[in-house]
Amino acid sequence: MAKNKQMKKYNQTSAIIIMGIIILCVFSGVVAFNLIPNNLTSDSYYAKVDERVNAKIEALEMVEHKLELVTSGDIDSYCIKTTRSNPNANALCWTNTEAGTTVISVLAGKKYYLWIKDTDGNISSPRTIER
Repeated sequence: MAKNKQMKKYNQTSAIIIMGIIILCVFSGVVAFNLIPNNLTSDSYYAKVDERVNAKIEALEMVEHKLELVTSGDIDSYCIKTTRSNPNANALCWTNTEAGTTVISVLAGKKYYLWIKDTDGNISSPRTIER
């Protein structure tokens, strides 16, 4: 009788472990399916910078915790971040601006990356600013 109870207990434990493994496998499959791009190029998750930008950074200078950005051409906006990852066209970091001088407040002692976007949506290569 005691042997039957013990076997029943082991069978329940085994069933729980097997069901846990099945759930883990299904969850891993769902995650992998959602992470792996379907019919997309390998760099589709990264914004591509374009050197054919119709806007230009004429000058970039740090003056007393403020960054002075001088631009020309068909500039639409700029993006300044502390990480080098290229922003896509819809990123929250974009700030509308016009050609000319723009003053941006920044923290001293940090490294910043700056991109500009023209009116056609082309994004420049990043410029690095350190203080």
